Amino acid sequence: MDNQKTFPHEQGHGSEEQMLSQDQWSEVRAMAKAGKRIKQISRDLGVSRNTIRKVLRTQQRSGYQRTRNKPGILDEYFPFLQGRAPEVFYNATTLFQELKARGYKGGYTTVREAVKPLREAFVSAEAASIRFETPPGHQAQMDWGSSWVIIAGQRVRIRIFVMVLCYSRAIYVEFTLDEKLPTLVGCHERAFRWFNGLTEEILYDNPKTIVLDRGTEKARLNSQFEDFCRYYGYKPRLCRPYRARTKGKVESGVKYVKRSFLPGKTFVSLDDINDQVKQWIHMVADQRIHGTVHERPAERFLREKLSPLKNHPAYVVQDCQIRKVASDCLISYEASRYSVPWKYVRQIVDIQEECGLIRIYHRNQLIAQHQRAPRKYQTVIDKEHYLGLFKRPESIIITQAPTADVQVRSLDVYEAIAGGGLHG
Repeated sequence: MDNQKTFPHEQGHGSEEQMLSQDQWSEVRAMAKAGKRIKQISRDLGVSRNTIRKVLRTQQRSGYQRTRNKPGILDEYFPFLQGRAPEVFYNATTLFQELKARGYKGGYTTVREAVKPLREAFVSAEAASIRFETPPGHQAQMDWGSSWVIIAGQRVRIRIFVMVLCYSRAIYVEFTLDEKLPTLVGCHERAFRWFNGLTEEILYDNPKTIVLDRGTEKARLNSQFEDFCRYYGYKPRLCRPYRARTKGKVESGVKYVKRSFLPGKTFVSLDDINDQVKQWIHMVADQRIHGTVHERPAERFLREKLSPLKNHPAYVVQDCQIRKVASDCLISYEASRYSVPWKYVRQIVDIQEECGLIRIYHRNQLIAQHQRAPRKYQTVIDKEHYLGLFKRPESIIITQAPTADVQVRSLDVYEAIAGGGLHG
């Protein structure tokens, strides 16, 4: 059987090196850093050797460039087209309308033909499933799974925390009842102690405990979790949305736990299941011949180069909750509602409580604070949060003590105030 591959050559719309996605470009460099030869990288990725050499000679990926033998009516708009196309999912009709608004005088067919190779390159990159290996100590991957098990005679749905060291495939598993931030942080710390060290970076999906907002340019991390990463000195790395195969090693680890450890077992308690899974890791998971690396994870682990754990106490997670500001400028917390400045409507905020004081943050900036409501189902309003929102603020009367800026009010009173004076 002929194992030789035919590689694309440079054509009118750009070279093969320019058609590589950012992930593919990074994977070429990572494989080379791990010691793989150009010939092996070319064979594994299905990319020509000349392209591999070009990638390794450059420090930064060059953008996709469209070339023509002569100027065309679309040329001056092509940088906009190239940047905008992914944001509208390569919809030629939408792009044509936006280009017309920018002064484009050409026809729809020209736009459609220009978008076609961009779309095809995107589809090809998304369809490609590229396996690459990282050097010892460089990366770990973490993910959650879930399963139904029998604990003390009861059917219970549990969460499965799995962390896999990418080089050795050594695994840490812990069963929990939730995926909350304190649980996530605790599982990380116990995993670090299990491995007696940690990698330079850890790859994650995009769970809400870690990612508050996935913007088009950069994701906004949960400030508490980001601080936890700094505390232990590693870099959090996120998968591209809807690209779960990027963390295929830990995905396989979750499936392995479900298929190899859980079937047919019953447990006395949560502690019992965690004790048993540790024995299973020692006796089974770390001793098997791994199907990809063809070695035992326990043997490869001896070659891992983990960063040693710093001699400091466990990370303390503050009680921080996440809310979205409603259109009435209120957030809900512990069965009561609290106001924030009206300009933060529909924004994501963090809530922290300490000594009866409710502090509300937006992008790590304090935007409001209130005394906690003395009982449930109350609304705490700071009238300054609505300044500039009322057309006639002098017509709004909020009864309160002369020296107080904030008053705890029932929902009925607030709704009467809002209905009489709020304008859209």
